[in-house]
Amino acid sequence: MRDRRPQNRQNSLSRRLGAIRSWVAAFMLALGVALAFYSYFDHGQVERNAGERLAVLASVMASNIQSQLGAIERQLDVLRELHQSQRQQAAGGGMTVRDVMLGWCRSDPACMDLLVVDRQGVIVDWTGTGEPPLVADREYVAHHLQQHDQTVYLGIPQLSRVHHGRWFFAMSIAERDADGNVVRIYVAIRDLLYSFDYAEIVNRTPASSFAVVSVAGEVYVREPDRAIHMGRVIPRVDQVLPAGEGESRTVRLRSRLDDRERLIVAQRLERYPLYVAATREIDHVMAHWRHRGAVLAVLWVLLAGIAAHVGSRLAEDVRLQDYLASIDGLTGILNRRALMTEARRQEERRQDAGGLGLMMIDVDHFKRINDRYGHVVGDQVLRQVAATLRMSGRGSDVLGRYGGEEFLLLLPGADEQRLATVGEKLRAAIEAIPALEFPDSDTYPESLTISIGAAVLRPGQGNLDAAIAQADQALYRAKNAGRNRVVVARNGNGA
Repeated sequence: MRDRRPQNRQNSLSRRLGAIRSWVAAFMLALGVALAFYSYFDHGQVERNAGERLAVLASVMASNIQSQLGAIERQLDVLRELHQSQRQQAAGGGMTVRDVMLGWCRSDPACMDLLVVDRQGVIVDWTGTGEPPLVADREYVAHHLQQHDQTVYLGIPQLSRVHHGRWFFAMSIAERDADGNVVRIYVAIRDLLYSFDYAEIVNRTPASSFAVVSVAGEVYVREPDRAIHMGRVIPRVDQVLPAGEGESRTVRLRSRLDDRERLIVAQRLERYPLYVAATREIDHVMAHWRHRGAVLAVLWVLLAGIAAHVGSRLAEDVRLQDYLASIDGLTGILNRRALMTEARRQEERRQDAGGLGLMMIDVDHFKRINDRYGHVVGDQVLRQVAATLRMSGRGSDVLGRYGGEEFLLLLPGADEQRLATVGEKLRAAIEAIPALEFPDSDTYPESLTISIGAAVLRPGQGNLDAAIAQADQALYRAKNAGRNRVVVARNGNGA
């Protein structure tokens, strides 16, 4: 039965190298997955943090705008009370309602006009000069005539007919009689260029914007570039805006105003049909995250490179250990285990090689050398014989130490004639080794000789063990015939 140990050894080496490669690959994969997960969660955290900061900003702005609109509404209530009181009193000296309205507008740069309008749309009192225009077609008039509650009207952005095309929005309340009919409409005309001014806050935050829009998407204010965006309409604004009063919504999408991807937090005011939106460009939000991602990628490359280098060195060490395990420590040629492993391979390949020649080589009188000159000289003899045999053979031949002073030489494709020729060459080379090649030549004046027994393992005939036995028997005949000779087994007989 064939000895499976050499094949098992090769399989063990393959498994060890495979394990090293697997561990290196697993480490690189695990590190990559860990860094990818960290980067993924870091991405989400960065976006959440940015969204929270924008939500705080949107909430503060919404509260401020709510207060501004509430102040305008209270101003209109005061105007209504003053106008009612003036109508009930006889005309006389002192400050008029118009004087009060003019004082308010002069102290407020966003105030374009304050109007008092009757139910026919005729201005009965205002802060303007000259003949007042007819405003019966304005939305704030239509709203109060059609709505019978006391709701405040907040108009959409429009161009002024009186103030040379300036953008404005109107805020108005109605005075009604006991039957609910409109008596007067009190209107504040607000200049959009000066309303809701948060340019300073926006300018302090790179790549940010602030907007006030209606439920239909009409833009009241948008910073930066306020003058460009006033009156524009944002399409599909329902994708951004929350539904209920006071609610907020955070989305990430490409802005329809500047075509840049933005993180947008929109909050609806509680009493007015307006939304406040605070935004920031995603590129700027994620700038630090991308930088960290690049650092992580470089870190992965470095660590993966280190792991690959360590794995390569470990694999080299394993191969070196395997190689050293296959080398005879004294002679530097294959030891018996590695030699037999190679012999088994050559046995399997003999069909392609045309056979396998084997030489059993024994140093003559080696015991006498050890006994007479000592083991140090004996070791030197073995080293010199191994070196001479190795240099005298072909590159395809395999030489190993079979045991003690015995060597086994494998010659793929060799027949009996070649074995005899090569054997004589090797025998002569050993016999020609001068004594000077030994460091202790003064104590070893004798010449070296070897005996060789050879056999051929032919394709389809016998096996390696039988061929080694034949070569060993041929060596025994060479020894009995006087040593320092070559005997090649032919058909099981020595010759």
